[in-house]
Amino acid sequence: MRCKSRSFGAVLSAGLSLSLLLSGCGKSRSMPSPSVGTDMPALRVLTFYDQGASPSSGTILPLVDANRAAISDLAPRWYTVMPDGSLRDLSQNFVKTWAHHNNIGLMPLVTNGNGTSAFLLGAGNCTAGACARAVNALSAMLHRENYAGLNIDFELLKPQARQGLVAFMRQLHARTLAMHKQLTIDVIPAGNRRQAAGAYNFTALAQNSDDIVLMTYDAHDSTSRPGPVAPLSWVRQRVQLALRLGVPANRLILGLADYGYNWTSSGRGRTVSLKQAQSLAQRFGVKVLRSSDGEPHFTYRSGGITHTVWYEDGRAILPKIQLARQLRLKGLALWVAGDETAQYWHSLRAAAGTLVTNAAFSRTSTATPASSTPAAAGGVSSPAPTGSSSSGPRTGNRGSSSSSAPSGTPSTPAAAAAGGSSPAA
Repeated sequence: MRCKSRSFGAVLSAGLSLSLLLSGCGKSRSMPSPSVGTDMPALRVLTFYDQGASPSSGTILPLVDANRAAISDLAPRWYTVMPDGSLRDLSQNFVKTWAHHNNIGLMPLVTNGNGTSAFLLGAGNCTAGACARAVNALSAMLHRENYAGLNIDFELLKPQARQGLVAFMRQLHARTLAMHKQLTIDVIPAGNRRQAAGAYNFTALAQNSDDIVLMTYDAHDSTSRPGPVAPLSWVRQRVQLALRLGVPANRLILGLADYGYNWTSSGRGRTVSLKQAQSLAQRFGVKVLRSSDGEPHFTYRSGGITHTVWYEDGRAILPKIQLARQLRLKGLALWVAGDETAQYWHSLRAAAGTLVTNAAFSRTSTATPASSTPAAAGGVSSPAPTGSSSSGPRTGNRGSSSSSAPSGTPSTPAAAAAGGSSPAA
């Protein structure tokens, strides 16, 4: 269903029916303060954290700190499994201390180095070799650091790694259960034509983890034609498919983006953060338009080249939050802290119920600050120095503000944030 008018009312008011909100119909109006009613359960908010976006070493991101009441768990990108099963450690003690003092569960994100599938291929039951080494290293680290759990983010996997990934998760989940810790895994939505989802056995992964984080973004990306990053109809289809494949709704977490892409008429697209997109629109004096379901986009010219920008913002995620509530999903996952705006957090705080009450989320534990001494046990290498490559783009196509800036995009974080004072979502 598509309305004749393309304006989208960014609303969560009680007078607007859910069906109209999800279809994008309704008159345009100013955004009121969303609220969580008795029939609208608060949603868990998992926040991915990129230490490369921190303004300075030893300082938590200001918007994360200001909105800590909305965060149930923080997933900093700290650990990488290498091809031989060893573990690279980029953890930061000041983040551990901050999370501990604010009673926020730490669920460090674990990536596969350079998209490697090596430790999963031919892994059998993952009881020997590089696969077992990775499980042992992660288990030892989790026990030592006393995190709330782990978030596994293995991307760019070969389809042949499908069985090995299930075996890895089965072995690791047995360890986390014994420690009373949480284990979540990020998956690319099934049916995604542009990204390899063949390595993810949704049914088996749901059986060998506590929660599934569905990366419902990149419907259009740098390799595609211009278009919305996470259109509502596409998101709904991917969620429904995940549910049909055996992921329970109360263990499914909906991924939300705060970035987009800047496509040129002469080449591929490049990643832009929400802040960068808003700054570009302000810099070139162009009007931001909305699709029928609220996705922001605009076009501008620079150096004789036409640029088309689509991105996600605090207004665009409102119907997705409503969808998560309607389907009784467990929560939301923000990729990635550092790219968002205050208005984006306004929407997330409403989802968490913190505009009504400071919701307390259940978790197994919070992290206790560990010694700064580099850990050598369990195949864990010492932390890389400040300014390491960990702050670069995440494995796969997910956007990151640390990507190289497109033509006409401010080249520094400070310049990118300069447009943040404009009316923002």
